Amino acid sequence: MAIHVIQSQRVDVLVHAMLTTVNKPAKTPFQVLQTQHFIVPSHAIEAWLTQKLAEQKGISANTQFHHRIRGFQWSAYQWVLVDQREQVRKANIPRIIIKWRVFQALKSFIQAEQNPLVLDHPLHSIVQRIYDSADRLEQGIEKQLKKQGMLYWVAEQVSRLFSHYMEYRGHCQKNCPPNMCRCPTNWLQAWGQNKELAIEEMFFKTNTEISEFTLNQARELEAWQRWLWQEVFHQDFEQMLSIDAMFWEILDDPETRKAALKKLPRQLVIFTLLDLPPMQLEFLRRLGQYIDIYILHYNPSQEYWADSVDPNWKARYDVRVKERFIAKNPKASDADIEKFFQEFTLNFNAEQRESRHPLLTRFGKQARDHFSLLSNLSSGEDGVWADAFVDEYKDNLLGKIQSDVLYLVEPEKHQYVLDKQDDSIQIHVCHSSLRQLEVLKEQLIHWLAQGTKDAPRRPSDILVLSPSLSELEPLIRSVFAPPPSERDLIQQKAGSSHHLSKDSVYLPIKIAGVAQLDALNAWKAVLGRIELIQRRFTIEDFADWLSLTATQQRYSLEVNSIERMTQLLIDAGFKRGLDAQHLQRSLCKGDEDYRFSFKFALDRLALGIAIPEHTLFQGTLSFAKVLPSDFELIAKLIQIYQDFDARRDWMIAHEQGQTVAVEQWLKHLMQDIAEFEEAGVESLAAVYKIIKKQERMLTLASFYDEHDHHALRSLSLPLPYLLAEINTTLEAQLDHAEPTGQITFSQIGQIRPVPYKLIVMLGLDSGKFPNRTQHLPFDLMDLLKPQLGDRSRLEDDQGAFLDNLLLAQDNLWLFYNGFDINDGEVRDPSTVLQELVQHLAFIVQTKQPDTEADATLEINGVVVPEQLQSLYHVHPLLPFDPVGFETARPVRYQDQWFCVAGQLRHATGQRSSWVNTPYQHLQQDVQVLDSHQWIQDMTFPARLYLKTLGVENLRHEDLPAVQEPLLLDGLGRYAIRQFLQKQDGSAQPELLMDQLPIGKLQQSSWQISVVEQERLKARLLKYATEVTPTTQQVWKVNDHVYMNINLPKNSAEKWVSLEASSARAKRRAKVWLEYLLWLAYLNMGEGGEKLARIVVFSDRTILCHGVTSNKAREWLDHWLAAWKYGQSQPLVLPAALLLKIAEKDKEHDWQANEQNQMCIDDMDMIYKDWHEDGKFTGFSVADNEATKMHRDWQFILQEQDATALLEDACAQFSYRLYQPVFMHQQVIEE
Repeated sequence: MAIHVIQSQRVDVLVHAMLTTVNKPAKTPFQVLQTQHFIVPSHAIEAWLTQKLAEQKGISANTQFHHRIRGFQWSAYQWVLVDQREQVRKANIPRIIIKWRVFQALKSFIQAEQNPLVLDHPLHSIVQRIYDSADRLEQGIEKQLKKQGMLYWVAEQVSRLFSHYMEYRGHCQKNCPPNMCRCPTNWLQAWGQNKELAIEEMFFKTNTEISEFTLNQARELEAWQRWLWQEVFHQDFEQMLSIDAMFWEILDDPETRKAALKKLPRQLVIFTLLDLPPMQLEFLRRLGQYIDIYILHYNPSQEYWADSVDPNWKARYDVRVKERFIAKNPKASDADIEKFFQEFTLNFNAEQRESRHPLLTRFGKQARDHFSLLSNLSSGEDGVWADAFVDEYKDNLLGKIQSDVLYLVEPEKHQYVLDKQDDSIQIHVCHSSLRQLEVLKEQLIHWLAQGTKDAPRRPSDILVLSPSLSELEPLIRSVFAPPPSERDLIQQKAGSSHHLSKDSVYLPIKIAGVAQLDALNAWKAVLGRIELIQRRFTIEDFADWLSLTATQQRYSLEVNSIERMTQLLIDAGFKRGLDAQHLQRSLCKGDEDYRFSFKFALDRLALGIAIPEHTLFQGTLSFAKVLPSDFELIAKLIQIYQDFDARRDWMIAHEQGQTVAVEQWLKHLMQDIAEFEEAGVESLAAVYKIIKKQERMLTLASFYDEHDHHALRSLSLPLPYLLAEINTTLEAQLDHAEPTGQITFSQIGQIRPVPYKLIVMLGLDSGKFPNRTQHLPFDLMDLLKPQLGDRSRLEDDQGAFLDNLLLAQDNLWLFYNGFDINDGEVRDPSTVLQELVQHLAFIVQTKQPDTEADATLEINGVVVPEQLQSLYHVHPLLPFDPVGFETARPVRYQDQWFCVAGQLRHATGQRSSWVNTPYQHLQQDVQVLDSHQWIQDMTFPARLYLKTLGVENLRHEDLPAVQEPLLLDGLGRYAIRQFLQKQDGSAQPELLMDQLPIGKLQQSSWQISVVEQERLKARLLKYATEVTPTTQQVWKVNDHVYMNINLPKNSAEKWVSLEASSARAKRRAKVWLEYLLWLAYLNMGEGGEKLARIVVFSDRTILCHGVTSNKAREWLDHWLAAWKYGQSQPLVLPAALLLKIAEKDKEHDWQANEQNQMCIDDMDMIYKDWHEDGKFTGFSVADNEATKMHRDWQFILQEQDATALLEDACAQFSYRLYQPVFMHQQVIEE
């Protein structure tokens, strides 16, 4: 029995070595049925190894994988310690339980208004930090919640720390007697005895003294962590150690050993290592005495390099050695210093310890430590250390680097001749992450196309890595869009207007370690019923929740149903808030106006089923527009309301003083998930597993902690904290990344060490990789001197970069953002990429090898070594930049961007806009117009043109309102006066509860509107006793055009109307056109002059008179000609601009120009209003139809000379259309 180490720089060779060495011929037929146990560092290696075993053996079966040595260690405890199995389960504490127990232990210290602990209490510093986080808030529930949130964050960090300490700072190095250990790596035993660590001795020894601040900080951290460990976790750790002792007692006892070994596997395979904590290393060393352990170790070099050091570190170390000698011998000469240093170097053996390959020791500290630890581990009489290194490298730059590392070849300056066609290593410089992905897609298409029958290239051969995958994920999904759906293909075959790009190439991708979108969206649907009510709960929030697929499945809804439900709620007045109880949380005391909530709209809709008219019934305003087909939808809305109501207090139960155990919350959540799954939602399985796992851990911990004062059975946590745990676990599954059969995107460091033909590293920007910012707060290991084998995020990132450099079989592509996307300033790449470039520049031959300084050149602003020019590809900011298509490398395709670039490159003459070409209007045999719509189009011709094109500009008013009306604006006052105008008798304000403002302004707004309406009616009596009743008739304009028009029902000389709005320019034009249509329809020839159109507006009364039917028809022909013109090209002639002067009781003067066209004399005034920018007004110019800044004019007139178009339209149409208005329309003085 022994530990055998097989090492190679090729992971696939390790698989072959394992199959030939480990799998010995079976001695009995039943031996083949025994499970083969593997220890792997990650899910990625498990998936990769399973695939390779299946390829080599034809099947992969009867294997059991353990993640990391610790996973196997606890399994072994359970197999051997059968009688103590419950103790083993109790001692194996998950990190989330550590977190909850820390929270439980410290919760009592944050209940008081001030820190209750005295200054010398060990916990004073950390508790004070929690109080300081909420010191700006007033006493009350908000401050308590802030402290509670901070405590939970502290518990999260401490749980990570203690998990780390148990692996790296809980072991003895020198086999000290029990409870007598003084090793610097055995903090936990000292803390268990409440012994303070010798902090000052654990710092790095340098020439500079440790600052008092740093020392005090370390002592404070040590004090409160020691207290927490002793009070909460020391007994559990002692239990772990006792289990370990019992395990070895059984194996060391000859009488019990045989039975115990039958429960353990005959052999154990450890396939590569990413961490090697000392306690787990010791476990392996002792276990190797009883079973065969095969360690398949990935080692980048076949030479012994365990004592090699980083050359940068060595240079700094040499300086410190000389400084110490000078400090002791201030009068020493240069010769004395050099003599001392030569002697020191000889004794220190530093010549041999220096790295012969800087990349290996610069980035391979983690691998070097593992190699150093393993070099002392191979043991036993039959233990072997076998090398399986192979020298199979391609003759290119990438192969040169990998070969040099394998043989630890010392780099020779400017000796490697780089082939100009060598593309094994490529460096791509871009402007943004999006641009990197766009470039990557094109290059991947080209790379895959280079495959041959003998050397095929598949998507599964590609690994794309990023230091921040979660940030990049939306961009990846956008650039690498999925292939067209079956529905899209059917539509295309059917000849619909939907066309897929003929240039599109769809690459199969998989984002490893990221939760699927359907799972996240399904979980969002479950959370919606719990969380939405804690916000404003607006119609937009509710509509977004309804649109989730899982919500639709749960309530059996279709897309059309959702649109109708949303529209019903909007029309019924829902703006924000679930109901009165929900609104009470955010409204001031005394404000009891709870309209415009979901319940308010739902009550109206429910009443509308029984009373489908606008009326009041028992204080509820019925909704008149409910259709029979809406009945089922309203029933669904009632069910949804009940579901929200049942969960309204879940998120704030802790605020209300309710004590709900964590276990109860988890059961509630599982019931909700089961409810969705019963409705057919299949993507919630991952979430259910997470919650179920938490419940099992809590149940187990509570069972064993019954007599513990930190028992978790009574643990009460706010639900938001539990949901945050679930969300974090669901979204951050980067540790579960696995290779896929597609192009795999993954976080750097999660899929290693796995070989790929092509490895791509994105985002190698300065400051982003390696990640130096992510470290654990309160970490004493980070503050004090490290020990051999300690892990750090920096070393993990550097090790991952080295692995990718050495495991890329064919190509390595490195991407970084070399320019600031805002100002184009050149940026440096990551330090690891800079060091790689420096190394390449050192070994690659230059044009003038004898010169000391390497020549450089500039590629679009990026300075690169001259000899590495062929490696660099500097890409333009935009994918359609013509410059990007002018070079042979990198390869570009004739896609949609190529077409755009061609247009830019070969553009001739003056660029013309799409509106310069007259639009071919569709001819219809018979066209029926509505006079109201036609008048709207003619008074604002931009609307006419866009309508002809089939374009609609969305306005802010078109979006559902999420704010209750606090004041009545002009439109609101108009709507109320219109309502009052239609009422025969006295109206009740309750009938307008869906429109009147909220609060105390409701009654005053109503009274003001009533007074204004009474004044309008009083003015109306001067002209008629009532508003002239109207009817609708069809007027034949010509053989092809008919128009539905409104005109007085009975023959009358005066058509009197009452309008609640003001007499603005556009409304005056509307009155004028109604007047002309009336006269034209009557067809009275030269008669009609006595007919009058009178409109009583809120501010003025407008009168139109003195026009004959023939004249009206003549002038209408001009308007119809303008209408025909405005459908084919923009007619820049808005009524709001041309009649604006009439609002001031003035009129235009027209003069004939050289072409004998009647033009407005004072065009400067027209131009001034047309160019109004709204800087000194309180109104949005985007809504002002009289200016070119209106959203519709902006869309139509883009890149046009708006002034010239206005001038042309005025010259052609203004006189014939608007001059008669000034002649026959006037304001009646009252």
